[in-house]
Amino acid sequence: SGEECCVMNFINEQGGNGYVAMTPNFPMAKVVPIDLSSPEVGGTLIAQQGAFMASYGDVRIGISLDCNFLRCCCAGTGLVRQKIEGSGTVFLAATGTIIQKVLAPGETIIIDTNCILAFSNSCQLDLKRAGGILGMVGGGEGIFNTTLTGPGLCFVQSMNETTFREALVANKIYRR
Repeated sequence: SGEECCVMNFINEQGGNGYVAMTPNFPMAKVVPIDLSSPEVGGTLIAQQGAFMASYGDVRIGISLDCNFLRCCCAGTGLVRQKIEGSGTVFLAATGTIIQKVLAPGETIIIDTNCILAFSNSCQLDLKRAGGILGMVGGGEGIFNTTLTGPGLCFVQSMNETTFREALVANKIYRR
């Protein structure tokens, strides 16, 4: 699911308050804290590969497999996704502007496939055609957009790490 094999644990043995500082490993990224015990999350969160940074309390990291061929190829989350479970707080790394939306039962949000950060397990992930043939080919949005249908909490980022790196490379090429 995009994570390392080892996890570093910090334990405060002094009895007083202690502090741990963290930062994402790519520029202009933000740290997004999510309380897994909130009713909107319901204890289980599905996140994009490599989004997990740290956790506090009861948090377990596993995998979630999406065996639908079309969704795993075109929905932006891939075949193997991070499944984060527990009642503690998890910290995710995200790039760009981050929007948090609580979806009501049956409410649907349409998201660019590269912009999903995380969503609660109660949300239904699906695909929607991005428009007509001319719009799909010439509009720059691709063939599909991703939809999330509630109930549940979802997090959308304006740019993922890959898109950010591609933008930096394109800017460097055009500035020569």
